[in-house]
Amino acid sequence: MPAFAAAVIWAYASVSYREFVLRLGVLRLNALRMTYSAIALLVPTIILGINMGAIYGVLSGVLSLAIGDSLYLRSIRASGVSVAVPASYSYIIMEQFMAIALGEPLKLSYLAAAGLMILGIYLLTRGGGSGNALGIAYALAAAAAWTLGYAAIRVAGVSGLGPIPIAFTRVASALPLLVVASHIDIGDAVKTTWRTVLPIVSALDLGLGSALFAYSTIQAGLAPTVIAMGTVPLLSQLISRMLGREKPRNREYASAAVMLTAIAVSFM
Repeated sequence: MPAFAAAVIWAYASVSYREFVLRLGVLRLNALRMTYSAIALLVPTIILGINMGAIYGVLSGVLSLAIGDSLYLRSIRASGVSVAVPASYSYIIMEQFMAIALGEPLKLSYLAAAGLMILGIYLLTRGGGSGNALGIAYALAAAAAWTLGYAAIRVAGVSGLGPIPIAFTRVASALPLLVVASHIDIGDAVKTTWRTVLPIVSALDLGLGSALFAYSTIQAGLAPTVIAMGTVPLLSQLISRMLGREKPRNREYASAAVMLTAIAVSFM
């Protein structure tokens, strides 16, 4: 399923970005991610062309990449990973109802799978933060922004915009907002990072990964796609362990079991 391929790509990217976050900061890194992705997607988008569905691609970029991701990072800073991740990933449940509004059928198996996915994410991140009202508020706001932004991807696809142009319009719309917010000099930043793995990882993440996500929402539907994407936090930790950075703990194994159960339930 394309959504699982996208989940693996996004998980690998999240691990790869860690050193750049420390070096560049969150906003500057995000601006560079958008820049490299936009460059990689520009020519294919020109060849494939765009239509009025691009409006929804732009809306998705502003909501999910510029606003949602920023709120998510603020939530982590305010309340820690153990609160921010499961609270923000409640978008998986919110998206099930958004899918109904877009004409997809309501399936109890999807709701059950979404609930299990949230439980799995909670088990994965339990014990890493203090938790406070502000952090939770940021996380829920991020979840709402992601819900609307990912739904806009589905609408863009139904409107006839292809997966690659969708990915391009998302990053192109978020880029100027992040440049203004980060006060970054893109030219200088590119000069210091273009020989690193950042351009390739960014293109995979917001280029190929986003295109696969868009393709999945078009072909499989929004509801099952976001359930599959709920595996990203677990996959990120597994990849980190495969690279020798961390060792698995019992709660990771428990989380994996719950998430695999959620995926199986979603196909019932």
